[in-house]
Amino acid sequence: MASARNPQVVTRRQLAIRLSILLVALALLGFACAIALPPEKLCIVWPTLAAVTIFMVFSIILRSWVGDNLLGELGFLYLALAVAYTIFPAFTFLITDLNLASGWVWENLSLLLPAPSELAVHLWRHVLFLFGITSGYLLVRGRKTPQAINIKDTEGKDGLTIVFLFGMITICVLCISLMSAPVSTYIDNYTRYDHLSWFSRKFVSVCARMKEGLYVALITFLFINYKKYKLLIYASIIGMSTYELVYSFGSRIESFFVLLMTICLYHYFVKPVSLKRGLLVCVAITVFFSAVEVFRSYDFDMSQAEIVASDRGIQPASEFGAVYFTGFHLYSERTQGTMPPKEWPMFFNDFISLVTPNDFVRWNPQHWYARAYFPDAIVPPETLGPIADSAIWGGEIDLLLRSLINGAFFAYLVRWFISRKDRWWGVAIYVFCYATCIMTLKYSIFYHLNPLLKTFLPTIFLIEMLRRFLPSRRESGLEGGLMSSRKLDQS
Repeated sequence: MASARNPQVVTRRQLAIRLSILLVALALLGFACAIALPPEKLCIVWPTLAAVTIFMVFSIILRSWVGDNLLGELGFLYLALAVAYTIFPAFTFLITDLNLASGWVWENLSLLLPAPSELAVHLWRHVLFLFGITSGYLLVRGRKTPQAINIKDTEGKDGLTIVFLFGMITICVLCISLMSAPVSTYIDNYTRYDHLSWFSRKFVSVCARMKEGLYVALITFLFINYKKYKLLIYASIIGMSTYELVYSFGSRIESFFVLLMTICLYHYFVKPVSLKRGLLVCVAITVFFSAVEVFRSYDFDMSQAEIVASDRGIQPASEFGAVYFTGFHLYSERTQGTMPPKEWPMFFNDFISLVTPNDFVRWNPQHWYARAYFPDAIVPPETLGPIADSAIWGGEIDLLLRSLINGAFFAYLVRWFISRKDRWWGVAIYVFCYATCIMTLKYSIFYHLNPLLKTFLPTIFLIEMLRRFLPSRRESGLEGGLMSSRKLDQS
């Protein structure tokens, strides 16, 4: 098994020198921008540079603590994603006229007629969010690293467990597929089970949840036995990713989860992934999924996509504006005093959802937003996230508190993982949280509580019960020896 290398010893003086060089370089860049850019562009540049500065300072400090394990850190990946959802909208404002941009998010944002200064103010809210995450994470994280992860199949049960997981995933996929209505567009993917009875929909929901949990468990067991199942791992990853992308008519999120889980497990069980290689992989994934989004918006009609590209040029992906748009919109409503009425239990929806069915959406902020602003939509067209949630409730102070809790919660998850890295389920839970941390940006800071309770606890219980009843290699060998002895005695 691979292990993260020991952190390089970095003295306080060396850390201070590195941070000083970074700040001087960014200051010079800011000075050059101040000279070269007009005021309406410059107001967008300042929060963008601030976001990059926070991320770089965070990375330097965290690297001095964990060394080559940086890419395996949940907090590093999460902050990188949060920065991406900040600077991509900023670059869009710098290089594109919103009135000419295509895509659901950019078109809706342009309808609000935002001035550059208003766009910049909301970018500063993103910067506040990044600052809070960084502070909360570094305060709680500590300096321990998972120096070695070595989960041994001492009883020879992993092979049978893997066979069982493959079988259960196949059953879940068949049930989900056979009970679906015909689908011809991306939107149909979200209504494909509406024709079913209440009980049948619940059954499909259980199968979907089981499939998600079994995916994580299967990939984890395969990587635990990497040398033995190397070819099977890559075949499984390609199969899962392709199935999720094709079956959903272009929904990329499940495939994205599978790929991130693969990166995380490879990092811990094969060899640490360098930042350079990780960056190249992430860029390739981003380009591919952005292309899928563009073609999906034209129902994969290549000729129509080419016409729009030749007319308007290459358009920015709407995905990276999804978090920005809803936050900007709701803060605009808050400033104008036109926020729609809300019920106080909506503030506690993350905890209420733990004891209610998934189709109970009365206090779900995403559905509240859709009812208020997109009442004719078949499904909620937008997600919210911590920044938008803060606009609904307490504003910027609320946002700072949410971001601090968010960073501290993820740091706690890392500490929890380090103390349970010798258990398969400890690794699986961490890998799931690592791969799905992007959902926190889209939903809420306690997003993971629901799937951990409703998906992973049942999955872990099912697999652990199975492994108790599976014959171990030692028991099988003993039984074989006894049978041979009896035959010899009889002869």
